[in-house]
Amino acid sequence: MVKENRNTILIVEDEADLRFVILAHLRAAGFNTLEASNGQEGIEMAIEHQPDLVIMDVGLPILDGVAATKLLKGNPETSRIPVLMLTGRSGAEDVVRGLEAGAQEYLAKPFDLTELLARVQSVHKLACAHRDLDHLNAQLEVEVDSKTQRIQCLYEVMRDLNQASSHDRVLDLVIDCAERLTGASRLSLLLREPMSDRLSCSRAIGIDPAVVQSISISDGEGIAGEVLRRGATFSASVSGTGAMDARGYDSKNFVSTPLVSSASGGEDGIIGVLNVTGRSDEKPYTEEEIDCLQSLASAAAIALENFDRRDQLEQSVRVLLQTVGHLAEYRDEETTQHLSRVSRMAGLLATEAQTEGPYASVITNDFIDQLVQAAPLHDIGKVGVPDEILTKPGKLTDAEFEIMKTHTEIGRRVLSQALDPAHPAPILEMCVDIASSHHERFNGKGYPNGLSGDIIPLSARMIALVDAYDAITSERRYSPAKPHDVAVEIIRDEAGAHFDPALVDAFMRCHQQFAFLRERLTGAESTQIALAV
Repeated sequence: MVKENRNTILIVEDEADLRFVILAHLRAAGFNTLEASNGQEGIEMAIEHQPDLVIMDVGLPILDGVAATKLLKGNPETSRIPVLMLTGRSGAEDVVRGLEAGAQEYLAKPFDLTELLARVQSVHKLACAHRDLDHLNAQLEVEVDSKTQRIQCLYEVMRDLNQASSHDRVLDLVIDCAERLTGASRLSLLLREPMSDRLSCSRAIGIDPAVVQSISISDGEGIAGEVLRRGATFSASVSGTGAMDARGYDSKNFVSTPLVSSASGGEDGIIGVLNVTGRSDEKPYTEEEIDCLQSLASAAAIALENFDRRDQLEQSVRVLLQTVGHLAEYRDEETTQHLSRVSRMAGLLATEAQTEGPYASVITNDFIDQLVQAAPLHDIGKVGVPDEILTKPGKLTDAEFEIMKTHTEIGRRVLSQALDPAHPAPILEMCVDIASSHHERFNGKGYPNGLSGDIIPLSARMIALVDAYDAITSERRYSPAKPHDVAVEIIRDEAGAHFDPALVDAFMRCHQQFAFLRERLTGAESTQIALAV
């Protein structure tokens, strides 16, 4: 390991008497000294001890002073050490050779010791100034790098919070970022319990799991409780062993900051507390680190609030879709249980198509959930079809069928009014696709737009198949119910014509589940009708 000697001067001089005199005067002037008698030894000592200054004689054995100076200046470990060169030659060429080798000063023998000391002090002050500047620059580089890493960390977590797919993912991102920002050894994220003023621990690092499970902090209890009460950040650096509370948050240094949300439901808007404490270097947390933690806590509060709002909105949308979807049942008694069956069968088909085939990589669990919720709205446009056509007991005329076909356009138009380009809602977009396109055919001979193949939305292609299956196996005014096996053969024969062949393949793998579901829900329907009578 390289030693660094402050206020130290290395004298490289082969004349022992002169070396002794120079050493004595330098020591009297307050300098620490090292000595070497040849150029090679001088280089080795300079590398090992890193003196502030080297006094180098030119006429040295083994390796002369000019060559030794060149080697010192060419080595990154010693290039910054200034050299004062001594020589018995005072010619201009000799001076130039010394300066070109890298010497900062050049003093000809014989010299006055007072002048030597003056030049040594001058070069030494300049060397110290350069050294201090180098150290300051190094510190600044470390600080800039540290701040850059914190900013990068915050940027990444803000981006990831916006893309987080779950409440738990938000909590994981926050606790991980807090650890990266501070290097803390113990962290905890406490959230307010529903309908309560108490905090419980949702995430923790470096804390005994048994302790985590027992944490339940009331308003004003310990530091975290005070943060909850006041809504202010607490931080401290204390001598000895500090303590945040009796649950294991003991440390010399800690930061505890609130997660504040204006729409959290509490009067003070505080939904939780982020705690960090303990670090290997035992340094106090800087103002910049505290600012970063406060920014992180604010972002976490917003993300959690957005998830709560999203959950409430999704629940409201689900209820609304179920309610609106059943409007058609009040116009046409044949739709009793039809919507429920189509919804459940769509879930079966999508789940099977997710296991293998060309759509396995695009059908997500969210897609399936949205499909099940959107399916009951496929015939919502029938609310705009006249009763004499909708409930006609016999086969429709061509003119009447043209009017019946308008239910797809009516459904698209009505549902599209709920779309807001500024706030995309995938489930509503799927409702529009299904209502508009569930009578399109894979070969392009369907309606209302004659779409074909993959141009037809995947959700609509699925509803087309399950809607047809349920229609074939159900008793209708214009046709009797057909057995399950007949429906399976019809759907198989229509692969590539009416239906997407890949979806037919998926249906063939799971059609027995369709039969089971059909029988179960039809039995429930019969029971309901009997009770009504």
